[in-house]
Amino acid sequence: HMARGTGTIAAPTAGRSTAESSPPPADVLVVFGITGDLAKVMTFHSLYRLESRGLLDCPIVGVAVDDWSDKDLREHARKAIETSSGAKPDPKVFNRLAKRFSYVQGDFADDETYERLAEEIKGARNPVFYLEIPPSLFGMTIKGLAGAGLTKDARVVVEKPFGHDLESARALAEEIHQYIDEDQ
Repeated sequence: HMARGTGTIAAPTAGRSTAESSPPPADVLVVFGITGDLAKVMTFHSLYRLESRGLLDCPIVGVAVDDWSDKDLREHARKAIETSSGAKPDPKVFNRLAKRFSYVQGDFADDETYERLAEEIKGARNPVFYLEIPPSLFGMTIKGLAGAGLTKDARVVVEKPFGHDLESARALAEEIHQYIDEDQ
């Protein structure tokens, strides 16, 4: 829920000519596929490093099919950070980060998953959805987000590879652009 924190992820400004052209900072980060290998190997460690540098101050909602609780997600994150960094995380930094974690369980093909997510991030104005899932699920997931009314002022970040050749990349872009604009 947004009540857990109302902070932001700092918006990158490199390459932007004016502050007006910068997107607003995210007020929630939603990670689809947070129980997967990429999150285990890279994402949790990256979130921890952002937290330690004071660049991350918003709720982080994980979405995946695994039957986990918020507590399971936090424990998984702690282990992943230890494994990827080779050291125990600083308890102050980790606890600050972990208290903003929450988890939504669900199948990406099920509209109810997106309805539960909408309830979890209720009040968010500038969500960022990070898709750490296979490209074959991008279209379905973005369609689900759009169907739940979650894409209006959102940004969607997709994990590469984006298709397996130029033709499949164009087809995937066309599918996604049915629901969101390129600048999102």
